[in-house]
Amino acid sequence: MPHLGRAGAHGGLGLVNAIGSGGYGAAAAIDLPVIVEVKESETYHGESLTRGRRLRLDPVIVESIAKVAEAELGVDIRGLELRVYSTIPLEAGLKGSSAIINAGLAALMEAYGVKLDLLRLARLGVKAARMAGLTITGALDDHMAVSGCGAYATDNIAQRVVAVEPQLKAYVAIIVRGRRSIREINPDMYKHAHPLFRYAWKLAIEGRWWEAAVVNGAAMLMSMGGTLPNRLRVDADILGFGVSGKGPSLYIVSPTLKRAIDVASAVREEEGGEIIVSRVVNCPSGETPSYKSP
Repeated sequence: MPHLGRAGAHGGLGLVNAIGSGGYGAAAAIDLPVIVEVKESETYHGESLTRGRRLRLDPVIVESIAKVAEAELGVDIRGLELRVYSTIPLEAGLKGSSAIINAGLAALMEAYGVKLDLLRLARLGVKAARMAGLTITGALDDHMAVSGCGAYATDNIAQRVVAVEPQLKAYVAIIVRGRRSIREINPDMYKHAHPLFRYAWKLAIEGRWWEAAVVNGAAMLMSMGGTLPNRLRVDADILGFGVSGKGPSLYIVSPTLKRAIDVASAVREEEGGEIIVSRVVNCPSGETPSYKSP
């Protein structure tokens, strides 16, 4: 294996929870950068510098990246070291693990002189996430979003992209309310809200992305035993709000940065947490990618 590869990814904003919907998800790319460097090693290990905190990576994640790359490249990777630099909060539902996996795979491919298209990279990312026990549904939407641009709605059962929106111009104020590991999630908690999750996905594939986020957010709060913050009940001057991924992060979406921060600040007074500001990563002007492949 060549000595070093380096690649980037970014965060993802959950618009439709695929666990609740039975395998149908949607996510948008957001500007929370991640850089991953890889190099050969005797073992599978790594370290992450995440928002100022230095943490050891789970060796299972590193090995999963290596094994998926081995199968794709037809080479033998006996050991791998990852160095991760991430601005995505830990276990906050903002797709940090998907970003690390995708960037790690892309960096390995670069080290061998191979560049994958987005859909192939995302599908390989799902394979690695499954191997590491980090996904319940096979989150193709998340893996598209963290390496792509705009928003994606996916059928995660068939591993197929159903809808793409290259331009979702918006600012996002995220209220990070602690951590929740995927290993803490019981899929049964979402069952009673299943019709709402499916309706949210229907809205997403119709191009009503922020409406989908609101319906999904309501379904998530129901499933988690929470209630809609009072500030959101009376505020119509935003594009939408939601719960990202498995939670517990809430987010506010607005066409202006100030409005997003103002509403998020009011919600934080009720809910607590830390506010992080970002924006949707849009595709270059005039670019309309199509990944609706079988």
